[in-house]
Order: sequence, then C-alpha cells, then structure tokens
Amino acid sequence: MKNYTFHRTLTLCTLALVAIFKLVYFSFSNHSIFTEEAQYWLWSKHLDWNYYSKPLMIAVYNFISTTIFGDTDFAIKFNAVLFSFLSAWVVFELALTIYKKTNIAFWSAMMLTVMPFFHLGSIFHTTDSSLYFFWILSLYLIWKALESDRLKWWILAGIATVFGILSKNIMVLTLPILGLYLLLTDKKRFFTKGPWLYVLVSCLSLLPILIWNFQNDFVTFKHVGTLGGVEGEKKSLTLIQSLKYMGEYLGGQLGFLSPFFIPILWMSFKKAKLRTDSRTLFLILPTLVVWALFFVMAIFKNVNVNWPAFGMLTLPIVMAHYLDAASEKWKKYTLVSGILTGSLLLILLFPAPFDAIGFKKILKPSKDPLNRLAGYREMGARVDFLKDSLELEDSFVYSDSYHLSSEMAFYVQGNPQTFNINLGRRKNQFDLWPGIDQFENKGLGGIYITREKEIQNVVEMGFDQKVLEEKFYTIYRGDTVKTYIIAVFENLNHIQEVQTNSY
Repeated sequence: MKNYTFHRTLTLCTLALVAIFKLVYFSFSNHSIFTEEAQYWLWSKHLDWNYYSKPLMIAVYNFISTTIFGDTDFAIKFNAVLFSFLSAWVVFELALTIYKKTNIAFWSAMMLTVMPFFHLGSIFHTTDSSLYFFWILSLYLIWKALESDRLKWWILAGIATVFGILSKNIMVLTLPILGLYLLLTDKKRFFTKGPWLYVLVSCLSLLPILIWNFQNDFVTFKHVGTLGGVEGEKKSLTLIQSLKYMGEYLGGQLGFLSPFFIPILWMSFKKAKLRTDSRTLFLILPTLVVWALFFVMAIFKNVNVNWPAFGMLTLPIVMAHYLDAASEKWKKYTLVSGILTGSLLLILLFPAPFDAIGFKKILKPSKDPLNRLAGYREMGARVDFLKDSLELEDSFVYSDSYHLSSEMAFYVQGNPQTFNINLGRRKNQFDLWPGIDQFENKGLGGIYITREKEIQNVVEMGFDQKVLEEKFYTIYRGDTVKTYIIAVFENLNHIQEVQTNSY
C-alpha cells in the first residue's frame, strides 16, 4: 500500500509539473499557434455535425475552452496539455491493472511522457491529442471488461470509443483489434454479448458522420480516400520511390519513439511470449495492427509520421514490464535514455542559448520544425496596422492558403471571418462556407496574403486597383525563414477561382 500511494502521488505530481511547464512555456514564448490548431479553432466558430476532413469533437473542445478562457493561445494549448495529462495517467492505470505493480505503472507513464510522438501530441492541439486519450482509455476499459465480463465496462468502453471516433475517424480500429485479440486468445468469447454490445455502442458515432456526409456529397470519404491513395489521380510508382516511402516510414516511427529507446523495445519484443501471455499480446497487438496498416499504405505513398503514432501508446507499458525483471544495467540505460530524450526535447524548445555555441549548424532555423510557429502573431498585427493606417473599414482578409487564412482569423483583431480562394489547391473546409463572391461589386477592398513570389495575375485583375504591396518576413532564431506578400486591393469585382474535384 505504501508503494502504491508513493508511485501514484509521484506520477500525479510529475505529470502535473510537466503540464504546468508546457502551459507556462507557450504563455511566455513568442510562438504562434500551429496552423492546424488555428484551422480547428476556426471550426469552433462554425459548429457542425462534421467537417471536411475531421469529425466534430475537435471543434467542440475548442468551443468549450475558448468559452472559458477566451480566444487565446492558452485556451487552445490547454486542450492539448489536458489530454496529454489524462492520457499518461490512463497509461499508469492500465499498466497497474494489467501487471499489478506500481513501479511498472510509474515508469510506463514516465517513458511515455518523454517520447517525441507523445510530446508533440501534447503541445499541439490537433485531433491526435484527443485521439491519444480516447484510444488508451478505450483499451483500459476493454481490459476491465475482459477481466470482469461485466456489461457496464463494455458500455463504458463503447462510449469512450464513440468520443474517440468523433475525435478522429481512425479510432474505429479498436473494433477489429478487439475482434482479432479475441480470436487469438478466446474464440468462444468472440460470440458473447459483451464485445458485440461494445461494437453496437461504438457504431453510434457513425451517425453524425454519415448524415453530414450524405448532406455534403461525402466529402470526408473522398478526402480520406485521397489521403489513402484510393481516390484521386493515380501516379506511376517506381520500386525506388516505394522503398523510399517505406524507409521514411520505418525511420520516422522509430525516431518518433526515440532512438534511445529502440534497444529496450527490441529486448521487450524478443522476450515477449505472445502465444502464452495474453496480457502482453493485448498491449502489443494494437501497435502491430496500426504499424502494419500504415506500412502497407507506405508502399504506395508517403505516410505522415504522426498518422500511426497513436498505436505506440501501449509500448511503454510493455517496455516497463520487461525492464522490471531486467538487469541493473538495463535499468540504468533506460534512465539515461529517458534523460537524453527529454534533454533533446528541451533543446528543441529552447534553442537560443545553444545557437550561441553553434547549434544553428546542427539544426538550421529553416529546418527547425518549430519555425512553423513563427510570425503569424506579428503578421496579424501588421494586418491590423494596415487596416488602421489605410482606414480599411470595409475590407476582408483572404489568402490562397488555408493555413494563412486560419492564422489571420485567429490573430487579426476582432477575429474576423477570413477566406481561402482556390487558385489550384485541393478542396478544404473553406469551400463549404460562403466565399468572397458574396462581396463582389459592393465596394469592398481585400487584404491578400500569399507565400508566392509574386501576386497571381487573376488576383490583381479581380479588383479595381492595387493600393499597396509589401513583403513580410518571418524571423526565427535570428534568421529569415519565410517570406510573404501582403497586398491591399480596392473594390472587388470578380476573381475567377479554379473549380476542382481534387480532395
């Protein structure tokens, strides 16, 4: 009981400190919110049953947090930090429930906290943040149901899966994973009412998705099909290109886990007795299924490194379990690996002191992933200045990039509705909302932002005249990493946008 209380308290305190650190970091840094975060925030201003590329809950979470904290960076980041805290805590509880040892549970949560994939999911409020939580929560509740065979746990697991699917569609994989697990461990149980009650409850999540897509030409299915290589134009694929995709996929996943943890993972997999140990099979099977699915996809197309990351949430438990019986050398190695991984993450968060000693040569600002968080706050302030100095009361803000349009909606004073014109891009959520054609021949001016080297001719021809054009430079770690054009136009007539069926 003493160890139980100690490890539980230590875990809670550590996770709370990490959460507070992340909130403080983003509250005092000059980073803007990520473009995907800005997009999902904008969705929360247009609540609906589903959206172009994702289900509804990402917008609901943002609606709740911004209602409480206002339309602020803190309100957006709070969601990511909260979900990461809860995810790590459920990992602790799942490890404790399966292996009955608090030290295994503690180290499971600690290893997870420093793994790069989990770190990114905990500082950016994307659909991965809530997916991580509901994925691991569903697995925890499924295990409780398997242990007790009580219907209440199957129902609770189904409810968690409903929220998971409505957070990110890929959550639906819990259903075939459970079926496969039962077929491998207890075929008779496959036909009992508990698992099928879980499936029935889980499938309730499909109703808003299907109804909304039926009303909107099934755009989500077309979009997902394009990402998966089922829909859209088919490009010829060479063996070299396929090998490149697979290599990038495998390297990305191992890097996302942390290179320092790979020996521990290898040792754990070697010692795992999946045929006789149903507990370890329950933890490893989700990873294997998810990795295999995306590996097949990687044969044909590039797979973003974050797509399969949720499948790794149970790996720290497996690693902690086998480390518990390992030699002291392995335990010391794990501790050092965790410290090194955490230290590298801190360097990425605070690169400035290390730039003075040559860190720029190792990680150039132009290659630094965090440069994607630079400049949007300042760009919004510049747009505000232009609107004020040029007295642009009757004007709208728009771009050829949904990233820029979303960021300006967040950072321009008053959070105006912005617009994303189509000059050859694939479709997105903006195409389901009213466009700038509603302002034609009404005497309204436009503030246009693009990352192109020059303003497209079709944009210039759409207005009576151009009032101003200037370059905007994004500075990160002392270097210019991006260059944009901000242009002000007078009186919109008509911009001939591209009509596309690309999803």
